[in-house]
Amino acid sequence: MTETTQNYYYVESDRDLLKLLFDQLPCQSLEDLLQLLDQKHIASFKDILDYTSGPDCPNDLALTIEVAMDRLRRTDMRRSSDWASSSKIGNYLANKLLGQKQEQFWVLYFDQQQNLLGEKMLFQGTLDRSWVHPREIFRWAVVYGCASIIVAHNHPSGALTPSDNDLELTKGLKKASKIMKITFLDHFIIGGGEYLSLRERELF
Repeated sequence: MTETTQNYYYVESDRDLLKLLFDQLPCQSLEDLLQLLDQKHIASFKDILDYTSGPDCPNDLALTIEVAMDRLRRTDMRRSSDWASSSKIGNYLANKLLGQKQEQFWVLYFDQQQNLLGEKMLFQGTLDRSWVHPREIFRWAVVYGCASIIVAHNHPSGALTPSDNDLELTKGLKKASKIMKITFLDHFIIGGGEYLSLRERELF
């Protein structure tokens, strides 16, 4: 457990969380913060989420931002969405990964009511291959305290047919999820703006 993860468990107020967040930023003034946002091409909350879920954001900072954003979402329960629909999730992922030239591997983390707690791009490969390790997937599952996960990756070629590696990975994640007692809901393959659900095709 990192120092930031430990700090998170002892954060009692939103004020303390914001202090932890700004302590992690290399900024001494508002001007420094604005310069940092310009350097990272961040101009919206969506840009913040994209940066947080990308490979360039330090893990400790990503965790703190995710916790802060989660608290913002929870201030209004109407922001919670029902993600139980396979087609809703598939279309969401298809739009997210449309046009990506490199293979990306994403994980969606859910609570017991199937509300989205967070999402993370954990791996990005060159061309059509990425390296995926279950340890990193379930490390974030523990951080989020989630009840279930969905994984997804894109095929830049546009083909939706799962490879042998895709099927092997899916079986491995299913086994690991039983050990971790975290439900593995599905593995989506994205290509050309379309999606394939391995669960719907009964491939695991």
